[in-house]
Amino acid sequence: MRNLSIFLLAAVAACAQPASLSDTVLGQTRTVYELRGAHPGLQLRPGALINPNAYSLEILFAFTENANTARPILAATERGLSLNASHHFEFSRLGAGTYTYQTSQYVHLTLTVADHRARLYANGNLDLEFDATSLHLAGPDSLLHLFPADEAGHPPAARVALLRVYPHALSPQQAATLAANPFATKNANEVPSFTAAGVRNGASLSEANPIAPNAFFSLFGSALSDATGDWTGKFSGSIAPTLLNGTRVLINDRPAFLSYTSPTQINGVAPDGLTPGPVTIVVERNGIRSTPVTVQARAVNPAFFTFEPRNRRYAAALSLDFSAYIAPADLFGVTTVNGLRIRPARAGDFVGVYGMGLGPTTPNLPAGTLPPVLNGGHPAIGPVQLRLGGQAVTPIYAGLANGLVGVYTVSFQVPVLPAGDHELIVTVNGISSPTGVFLPVIRDNVVSPGLPTPD
Repeated sequence: MRNLSIFLLAAVAACAQPASLSDTVLGQTRTVYELRGAHPGLQLRPGALINPNAYSLEILFAFTENANTARPILAATERGLSLNASHHFEFSRLGAGTYTYQTSQYVHLTLTVADHRARLYANGNLDLEFDATSLHLAGPDSLLHLFPADEAGHPPAARVALLRVYPHALSPQQAATLAANPFATKNANEVPSFTAAGVRNGASLSEANPIAPNAFFSLFGSALSDATGDWTGKFSGSIAPTLLNGTRVLINDRPAFLSYTSPTQINGVAPDGLTPGPVTIVVERNGIRSTPVTVQARAVNPAFFTFEPRNRRYAAALSLDFSAYIAPADLFGVTTVNGLRIRPARAGDFVGVYGMGLGPTTPNLPAGTLPPVLNGGHPAIGPVQLRLGGQAVTPIYAGLANGLVGVYTVSFQVPVLPAGDHELIVTVNGISSPTGVFLPVIRDNVVSPGLPTPD
């Protein structure tokens, strides 16, 4: 199998990556990202992680070209924020602020959305206030598009030194504090903090029953880690790290295996030996422990990973000959990603869908272990049942994916179905994956050839 990125594709996955370089930002030498040429901008799709009617965006950037025309900064729904020809910040030509921007100078902007109002702070001072209805992100395709092309199709040239999204509206004092020192390190004595609502299923992001042995979870809060980074290069042989960037997560006093940490988010794989029912979670950052939080665990927790665009509607799937991502052809705005085509499934296709939480396998592996390549793989003990569009489908393989900690693959041949999106549900020991995950299918006269070896 390829690598984990197949199901972590974000809306920006199909876009040209910005170049990184060193620049002087507010008197400090920082790594920044440069957008230049015919770039597609940056897209943020917060999805279920924020309140779509109350959030904040913090950005520190500089335009690197002189222009006497409007330069777009942000678009959401049908309106957006730009720098107008008079070098003032303006919202969709409905109102402009008084701050005067000078090209090539970094400016700190904080945009807050709440109570049907949006407020823009420039370097910590309120500069613009307007009705926020068109900046709400409740729609299925809602996203924040940063530095998009202007009406003539020309994207602005810019350097981005900092970008943060907050799941609430920041106060005027908070905006001023961030602007005064945007790179400030949090107090080393701050206690990690999170609630039960911040512990989610690692694939579906559901709050219900978020924990299961050898299954991914995500945890959202504050002061969770002093550093941002993943587990690349941090394995001990085939065993994933339990200490990452100074942070540990203990579930019923057993260390979880951590794949990513940041000050506001942790992704990890739960340990073995958890009894279904209530479990306590503690985050420990550099020896400072959070208050224990109780959530629910169960023996298995099946869920499919999904592609980010369109509100995580489509399962992360590949054709088993590794020639294509199985998704709507226009899902990422390009025809190929990582050299693979993007297309819906056809009747007769052999498809592998990636998920988590299918439980013990034979032979079984301890949680947090890279599965070795093994003839026949590590099939789940199950029983495992699959339904596509309400039709029972017999999996040809359902078990751990080679070379990926905590990741399972469910492989099957696509039956004859009407063209359209068909809901995909896997059930293990009577527990089903969340609804609302789909596989797109088209009808044609092509039938895929023979059965490949399951991965």
